Amino acid sequence: MKYLKIFAIISIALVMVFSVTNVAFADSATDIITGIEGDTQGIDASGMKTIASRVLGLLQIISAILAVILIAYLGFKMLLGSANEKADVQKQFIPLIIGVVIVFAATSIAKLLLGIMGV
Repeated sequence: MKYLKIFAIISIALVMVFSVTNVAFADSATDIITGIEGDTQGIDASGMKTIASRVLGLLQIISAILAVILIAYLGFKMLLGSANEKADVQKQFIPLIIGVVIVFAATSIAKLLLGIMGV
């Protein structure tokens, strides 16, 4: 059951990362009914890439700070806890490490895809 949860979380993360697309249906589109051309003036793809890069960078920074705080808290709790508490803390480390790896992998893959797509 535990492996099923981990597999589901990783699968959902991968689906979210790989569902990013660069298809734009409004690019110089002509309305069939009225023959009016779409206004594509002022659309800047590099601005969108900058915003996406900043959001992904911010997400990585926030998750790194939270990971350090949680690891320090769990480490402190492990040092001062009894034998039963130490076992519980060890069980809490595994999801924390998996979550950190997923967040950093997802943001890194998203940045890589943005770079490859040339958005």
